[in-house]
Amino acid sequence: MKAGGAAPILVVGTTRDPVTPYAWAQELAEQLDSGVLLTYDGDGHGAYARRTKNACVVNAVDTYLIEGRSPADGTRCS
Repeated sequence: MKAGGAAPILVVGTTRDPVTPYAWAQELAEQLDSGVLLTYDGDGHGAYARRTKNACVVNAVDTYLIEGRSPADGTRCS
């Protein structure tokens, strides 16, 4: 999958997601020319839209969506 010339594309992966393996997020971020991986070291599916929100994830995703600034590639939240 390529997105040449695209702005940074944020990929969020959860290390213990029972539905979407974390390895898939890693692979997608690597395949995208401008992929940026944000890792949530936690359980469950959907790191951003969880009932028990993680401030690190929420701040990183909100900043990306609202201001267009992505976190550093490889940022980890726990």
